Amino acid sequence: MKRKSNFIIGILVSVVYLVYRTSNVFIVKPFFDDFDSPAYFDFQLYPSFRTHGITAVFATIQNEFLIALFQAVIGSMVWIYLWIVIMEKINSNILNALFTISYFIFASSSIIVEHDSVMLSESLSISSTILLFATTIKIIGASQQISSKTFYAWAFAYVWFFSTKTPNSVLMPLIIAPLIYVFFVNYKSIRMKFIAIITLGLSIFSFASSLSSDVSKTLNTAGTIHNRLWLDDRWRDELLLSGYPKFSHEIWLEHGRSDLGVPPDQAVVNLPEYKKWWADEGESFLIKFTLTNPDYAVFGPVALPLLNPTFTYKKTLLSGWSQGTDMTFEIPGFKNSFLQRTIFWPDEPEKAYLTLSLCFIAIGLSLLVLVKYNNKSFFYLIVLTLFYTFLWSYFNWWFGSKPVDMTRHNLAAAIMFRLLAIFSIFYVIDLIIRQKKRILIR
Repeated sequence: MKRKSNFIIGILVSVVYLVYRTSNVFIVKPFFDDFDSPAYFDFQLYPSFRTHGITAVFATIQNEFLIALFQAVIGSMVWIYLWIVIMEKINSNILNALFTISYFIFASSSIIVEHDSVMLSESLSISSTILLFATTIKIIGASQQISSKTFYAWAFAYVWFFSTKTPNSVLMPLIIAPLIYVFFVNYKSIRMKFIAIITLGLSIFSFASSLSSDVSKTLNTAGTIHNRLWLDDRWRDELLLSGYPKFSHEIWLEHGRSDLGVPPDQAVVNLPEYKKWWADEGESFLIKFTLTNPDYAVFGPVALPLLNPTFTYKKTLLSGWSQGTDMTFEIPGFKNSFLQRTIFWPDEPEKAYLTLSLCFIAIGLSLLVLVKYNNKSFFYLIVLTLFYTFLWSYFNWWFGSKPVDMTRHNLAAAIMFRLLAIFSIFYVIDLIIRQKKRILIR
């Protein structure tokens, strides 16, 4: 009887969230970015400017409303799936109820749902991240060898994640080693090893494809230079020594002040002098600069004002991690939306930074408890998720462009920090309760 009632409640919660999320699609106008969106509707196998996990969907569906509806449905499904997976790890009924309330308040935030109606990569990128996290929990939390269905779901999530954003695919080389160890050493199934090989092959192709086009790299390099490096005397001198055209900054400023039909970054990239510099030194400049300036590489992404007081924290990852995007209130076509930021995303910067700090504190305390109770599997899950999320965000900052893009491109990371905090706190409290009960029974 209890199992039946839980099943009914689960269905009701899932339907309510699905209806809530998809209904927003019907009352807002899909947002099409005139500069960025067109490339997502152009599927190219190789070389490709945009990643296949997005272009394949957009180019197939074509209709903006149907794409928004598709993204909302997929987003709902992966968030519901993650909820079910985490619920399986929490035994206490009271904690399950509190977790469900907290989880769906967070999952209903405008910062997450608003991207369903945006013709860019964020919605599907977030969904792929959530599915990968859910299937990873399923695998790590398994008391015995995982089922083939769970493995196939994880393999799909793995490939999907790497095919939605270029920074995602760049993480691939760092994940190959543990993948090979886990599935080639621990599992004997020929079929699962075959699927693992296909997964690796598709991931490697996604990685190669993400690096195959210079379009994104040239634009991001120009954006990073003029939004950041040009504003510091030492960095600018190093840039000019590489042969970078000095007058390009005036071109960038001119196109930034007035709408001349071409964005500032593109105007700079179009210059013959920039193209020559790119061919000679530019393609590898940001990589060399980051490697030869360790203070910039390590502290710049989170503490740029400490390196140069003229910068603000708005140009760091902390700004995007703490506040997220605000498209619901910025895009005219979203004015009818009923979405709210919710308690997890305060609008005021001070409260937003405090919320982010509390998330990190919650994660840190949870890790201490996991160490105390020798729960290695979930300790490694949280630590590795944090490591890859930080690395992923750092890569975005090192080779990204405008501050507004930094917020959008690092949205999945901002979501993961909060999600890890919610998951770890409830899981650890439940773990403590279980341990106390075992002691009492003895």
